[in-house]
Amino acid sequence: MTKPDETIAQVIAISDYKSHPFLAIATRGGIVKKSPLSEYDSPRAGGLIAINLKESDELVSAALLSEKDEILLVSKNGMSLRFGANEESIRSMGRSTSGVIGMKFRGKDQLLTMAAITDISSPKFVLTATDGGYAKRTPLDEYRPQGRGGLGVKAAKIDEDSRGVLVGAMIVEASDEILAITSGGVVIRTACAEIRETSRDTLGVRLVNLDEGISVVSITQVKE
Repeated sequence: MTKPDETIAQVIAISDYKSHPFLAIATRGGIVKKSPLSEYDSPRAGGLIAINLKESDELVSAALLSEKDEILLVSKNGMSLRFGANEESIRSMGRSTSGVIGMKFRGKDQLLTMAAITDISSPKFVLTATDGGYAKRTPLDEYRPQGRGGLGVKAAKIDEDSRGVLVGAMIVEASDEILAITSGGVVIRTACAEIRETSRDTLGVRLVNLDEGISVVSITQVKE
């Protein structure tokens, strides 16, 4: 149950509180935090505190992971930072703590989303999409692991006038599909293999044909 001034940032399905070792959360200001998933095993109807937020900050993303995994942060202006989820990179903290700096930003840039990199045994891609209906997928190998707390590298070239701003970024395989949801209430399902593979610093290609005044508001992944 949310308070009057709160909204739900993300919903994650789990079988039980032992299904994954950790829950990672990230804020718009670039703060990340890793806590034992078991700490959220409580029947309290009002919920539990997951992070001690600064007054001007807010939660934007959450993911389940283990110490063997990695974290990818992507900003609204198309920057990205990849780093390990092990204790040396980001130590586990209790629920009521504030977290640590995951990514720094230039100017007024903010964090858009966080994705967990959980398995690199098969080819993975970073898929990004803009509210103007454009998308691209880039091999994950182009995103080199770095230290936590940096500015990162370019994930997408942003052109607000012609192709819009980023609305989503995620880790996908070519066999996955995505759903693009528009402000007009339309849902478009697309195979990731149909989205052109390009390098990091590119604009992407048309994903959705949009009517005047309509934009893409969200993308989500579909797996078999």
